[in-house]
Amino acid sequence: MAKKGELSKTAKASLALKDDRNHLTERVCAKCGERILLKELYPVKVATKGMVFYHKQHYQM
Repeated sequence: MAKKGELSKTAKASLALKDDRNHLTERVCAKCGERILLKELYPVKVATKGMVFYHKQHYQM
């Protein structure tokens, strides 16, 4: 239980998820080979490879 005036663990986690910074990630696009900005990141789970990452505009179903 959080003390008066402090945020609970759940509230702190919720605020952390609302991080709106658009920074360059270490993920590399499988189609073009460039690093991906956080807001353009599109992860895809592939059965044989695991997670593969694309720019949102590069992934087509």
